[in-house]
Amino acid sequence: MKIVEEPTAFAAVSELRTRMDQILNQLRRTPVVLEKHGRPVAILVEPSRHKALVAAVDAAMDILRAFEQSRGKGKKFSELEKRLRAIEKGSSTS
Repeated sequence: MKIVEEPTAFAAVSELRTRMDQILNQLRRTPVVLEKHGRPVAILVEPSRHKALVAAVDAAMDILRAFEQSRGKGKKFSELEKRLRAIEKGSSTS
């Protein structure tokens, strides 16, 4: 497994068999990109990081939907602002 300067580690798929514990320990610090024949095939992340990423994507999609709904309907982004405030408070209005 090689660790680069950026907060990412790389490991060959074949290393999973022999270095599983080390790779799982690395996940506590950084995501691990699994490579097969030098090409990325998967990215491993801790469950909490995955949950946060999914939440961020959901929030971004809520913002995009609100923008699309507000566009061309004369709402002047009031609906977008309302949804942004709701997302910041940790709730969703979709």
